[in-house]
Amino acid sequence: MERIKLIVTGDMEKLALHKSLQHLFPLNRNNKKVVWDTPRKLNCATSHRLRQTALPSSSMRKLAQAMLDEAIISKSGNPADLVVVIDDVELGNLEQENIIAEHFRAAVHCCLQEKKYSSDIKDIKEKLREKCSFHLLKPMVESYLFGDANALRVAGVPQDRIPKLVHPTDVEQFKTDDPLWLPTCQKENEERQKVTPWWCHECHPKHYLEDYLIEGEYKEAKNGRNALEKLNWQKVPKCQTDTIFIRSLFEDIAAWFDVANPLEPGETSPYFYPDKSVKYTNLFLRNIISNGDTL
Repeated sequence: MERIKLIVTGDMEKLALHKSLQHLFPLNRNNKKVVWDTPRKLNCATSHRLRQTALPSSSMRKLAQAMLDEAIISKSGNPADLVVVIDDVELGNLEQENIIAEHFRAAVHCCLQEKKYSSDIKDIKEKLREKCSFHLLKPMVESYLFGDANALRVAGVPQDRIPKLVHPTDVEQFKTDDPLWLPTCQKENEERQKVTPWWCHECHPKHYLEDYLIEGEYKEAKNGRNALEKLNWQKVPKCQTDTIFIRSLFEDIAAWFDVANPLEPGETSPYFYPDKSVKYTNLFLRNIISNGDTL
């Protein structure tokens, strides 16, 4: 048996992301059954704007430590065969996803310096390249529901309520220009930007979904969970240049299984799934290039 362990930062992801993904991948690898464990949930590390020169936050270090624990030591004594940390970009870090990658890489370095493992450092570096990944959902998991009309119905959006998006083909560039929602966005922006100048309410898919599109009560652990579990990921990218971050995640998992990407060929993020010509020894994680620092 081989195990996949996701480390996530949201309730929807903990309840449903592993079930949503496993439908698109084989049941076996190397003639062994593959089990997708229930994801482990920690706090989001990107809820504030990250600065390039700042030290990684406590939340970021906890994500890195959880990855190391699941991949190297494991409380059960049986480390996972693939460990994937998945966080949201959030509004404050839009278009600086490379800085998020830098912070996570630095967090892993901090954890390895603070805690000694029985494994040799060369063995740890090999395990990082072989079985550990860090990926992003942009700007957050709800954005992908907008790529599949049926998923929105499952979430509770009425049939006659059609979302209005500035970039309808790429949900990772989420922004609504819905004239009935924009007055609310303007009020929210005026208030929130006093504290967080980067806030853009019309770029927040969860608020648009919960506070406007859905009539009636919305529960993330029910409506959101069901929508994510039943999401047809193959409908989300509309062309090869769409959704490069979720395509990076699928490309990474597909490479682990040694199968083709279920989302079909297309562009990936150079920060979260570099070109396959990159030398294996130049990788820090399965999907992130080393910055040249030594562990």
